[in-house]
Amino acid sequence: MLEGTIVDLVPFEDDYATYLKQWMNEESWFRARPFDRREPHTEHDVKKFIEDMEKSDHGQLIGFQAKNGDPIGGLLYDHEWTRVRKAAAIFFVGDMRYEGSDEVLDGLLMLLRYSFETRGMHRMDASVLAFDETRLDAYRRAGFVHEGTLRQHVRWDAAYVDLHMLGLLESEWPGYAQIAPTLGLQASDLEPKPKPEPEKKDEKKDK
Repeated sequence: MLEGTIVDLVPFEDDYATYLKQWMNEESWFRARPFDRREPHTEHDVKKFIEDMEKSDHGQLIGFQAKNGDPIGGLLYDHEWTRVRKAAAIFFVGDMRYEGSDEVLDGLLMLLRYSFETRGMHRMDASVLAFDETRLDAYRRAGFVHEGTLRQHVRWDAAYVDLHMLGLLESEWPGYAQIAPTLGLQASDLEPKPKPEPEKKDEKKDK
C-alpha cells in the first residue's frame, strides 16, 4: 500500500477485481479510455483485462481508496515506452459519488508520484474528450499542459468529438511532497459503501 494525503493506492486484487465487473461498464471507464468501443464488458472481458495487465511489462493496474477503505476507482500506468521513458496516466472513477472530488485528484497525483519518483519516467501523456471538463480539470490541477487537439477524433453518441492531448514532463513535476500541500486537498468523508457479497454457488450443481 502507498499512502497519499487523502487516498491510498492498493493492489488490484480480490475485492477490487469484484468491483471492476461493474466499473468497466460505467461511463467513467469509457471516458478514461476513449479509443475503446463503448459496448458492455462481460465477466470474461474483465478477467482477461486483469490477466493482461498482470502479465504486461508496459503497464500496471492500481486501485485507489479513501482513508476509511472505501474503494473509489482505478489508476492505469499504461503504454510505457521504455526507450523514451514515457507512459500514459489514466484514471477512472468507480464510485461516482467521488466524481470530481479531491480524492480523485490525489489518486492521480499518487499515480504521477509512482511514475516519476519510482519508475523514473521522463514524461507522462494523457488524452481527454473535449466535453469532459471534470476530467480535464483534474489533469490541469495535477500540472498537465495542453499540447494540442485532435479535431473530431472520436465518435461519441453519434457525434464526432475533439480529443485534447496533454503532457507533463519530469522537469515540471515538483514532487508529490511539494505539490500535494499546495492544493488544499479535502476528504469528502462519505460513508463507505457495503462490500459486494460473494457469488453464491448453485446448490443444485454442487449435488
